[in-house]
Amino acid sequence: MILAIDPGKIKCGLAVLNESGNVLEKKIIPRLEILSDLPFYLSRFSIATVIVGQGAFGKELGKELVELDLKINIVFVSEKNSTLEARKLYWLNHKPLGLYRFLPASLRVPPVPIDDYAAMILGSRYLEG
Repeated sequence: MILAIDPGKIKCGLAVLNESGNVLEKKIIPRLEILSDLPFYLSRFSIATVIVGQGAFGKELGKELVELDLKINIVFVSEKNSTLEARKLYWLNHKPLGLYRFLPASLRVPPVPIDDYAAMILGSRYLEG
């Protein structure tokens, strides 16, 4: 099992994936809660590897994770185009309605934050390897 994190300044997307890439849980949590919530996910899903987006906020989070000394592998994955891919994935799972469906997926803006979908993308990238 892996836990993928799309780190942000205010909120983080989380996704728990198994070795086959199936998503067992995903959610968005406030950035300030990530360190306190992490032990829950590690124990509940027997996580051995945490995937972190490699952007500026990811480097900061990575340092904080190392300081926790949780005996887990921390792997950084490129965030390049992850938001665009997350947007496409969101629209695959939530079909647009009305005239909105005629817009290309790249022009549609999801009505909710998609950080959890971005975490799914990062986890998939790691698993594909």
